[in-house]
Amino acid sequence: MTKKILVVDDSEVLRRITSFNLKKVGYEICEAVDGLDALEKLKEFRADLILLDIMMPRMDGFTFLKTVKSDTNLSDIPVIVLTAKGGENDELEAKRLGALMVLTKPFSPKQLLDIVKQVIG
Repeated sequence: MTKKILVVDDSEVLRRITSFNLKKVGYEICEAVDGLDALEKLKEFRADLILLDIMMPRMDGFTFLKTVKSDTNLSDIPVIVLTAKGGENDELEAKRLGALMVLTKPFSPKQLLDIVKQVIG
C-alpha cells in the first residue's frame, strides 16, 4: 500500500520540490499552504506522515501541531518539522508539542528521503 504524506508549507517552491522528490520514489502526496488548509486536507487525506513548516500565515506550525496532537483521530500521525528558523527554542518547542524530529532548511532531498524512509518505510 502506498504511503501518504501531507506536505505543509507556505512556500510553493519548497512544496513542489519536496513533493516531486517524494512522488519520484512512490509516495502519495497532498499539499497544504498553512495549518488551516492542512486541517481541512486531513479530513479527506489520511496521511501516514506530515512534513510541517513552522512560520506560515493564518495558522503556524506550532498551533497546527498542538491541534493535531490533541485530536485522538490524528495524534498518532508522525510529524517532521521543516524549519528555516535556526532557533534552538523552535526545535525544543516542536518536540515538546509532539514532533518526531526537526529538520532545518535548507536540507538535501536525499537527507529528507532517508528520514522519511526511516519513519514510514
